[in-house]
Amino acid sequence: MRAYADSSFILRLVTGEADSPEAIAEYRRLDSPKLFYLPLHALEVRNAILQRAFHQRRALSSGQRQHVARERDAALARLEHLVVRRALLDVSLDMDGVVAQAVNFSAKHTERLGARAIDLLHVAGALALESELFLTTDGRQAQLAKAEGLKVVSIASETL
Repeated sequence: MRAYADSSFILRLVTGEADSPEAIAEYRRLDSPKLFYLPLHALEVRNAILQRAFHQRRALSSGQRQHVARERDAALARLEHLVVRRALLDVSLDMDGVVAQAVNFSAKHTERLGARAIDLLHVAGALALESELFLTTDGRQAQLAKAEGLKVVSIASETL
């Protein structure tokens, strides 16, 4: 099965977000398909892990900050493990073509769905890779993917 997970879904697979257990269970229910992993994912997921640590550390004492660092390091290690064992398949795309498709999706859907640029890029990437399944935790992105004909599995944790 050709499966594409947006960064929000991959993030749930490697961190302790509140809805991570639900995302992991759904991924396993689907027989843990290999997921396309673009440089866009690598940037967005790693940055989200680091940004999460930044925000958590700001409100904690120095003793508690060590716990945040351990969580950050564990999430980065789980991410690397998924890449090494090829559960996340490193792929690349003609990003100019993906951006052009995203521009078309923007004109077609953004006013109605409120899609963000990153949503448009992920759906365009999934279609360029001829994905059969799109996994997300983002309600807007799920609507956009469905509107473009993708079969969607959504663990809707982010509000519309």
